[in-house]
Amino acid sequence: MNFKRILVAINHSPLTSIVFDRALNLAQQEQAQLMILHCLVDFTAIDPGFQPGGTFGLYPINTGFSPSLREETLQLEIEQAKAWLQEYCHQATARNISTEYQHHFGEPGATISSVAQEWNADLIVLGRHDHSAMGYAPLEAIAEFFVGSVSNHVVDRANCSVLVIKDTNPDKDK
Repeated sequence: MNFKRILVAINHSPLTSIVFDRALNLAQQEQAQLMILHCLVDFTAIDPGFQPGGTFGLYPINTGFSPSLREETLQLEIEQAKAWLQEYCHQATARNISTEYQHHFGEPGATISSVAQEWNADLIVLGRHDHSAMGYAPLEAIAEFFVGSVSNHVVDRANCSVLVIKDTNPDKDK
């Protein structure tokens, strides 16, 4: 296939280890560079009325979180993401794969497509979950119905090839 720059998008789902392993194998086989990307979502940027610990309008959201506590929470998330990404980076470099990592705040589909274009990726590897089969909350299934899945967004908008790894065993975690 001759891929030289592979971007792998990971999250905290059970499918991540499979997606990452596939990207590692491809990068090693193709002697490609690897970019590990994780997207963080700042819900307060989406809805300024949202506060950490809030309940999406079902109950009052005055939970006592101050802007400084919000900043502390976001900083903690960033530090945790960096440590987590470094673990994956070490796995790749142990296999002599030239690897870097990034984390970004933003809508995952748009962020993955944008970072892939900026980094000149020639392949994006990411996972896809069947939310109905995996027992996800109905809100996630409804959100996917209205805005589409991350993988669909990336496939539609990426300027390079996209490998979508589908969870073929949704009952394994039940």
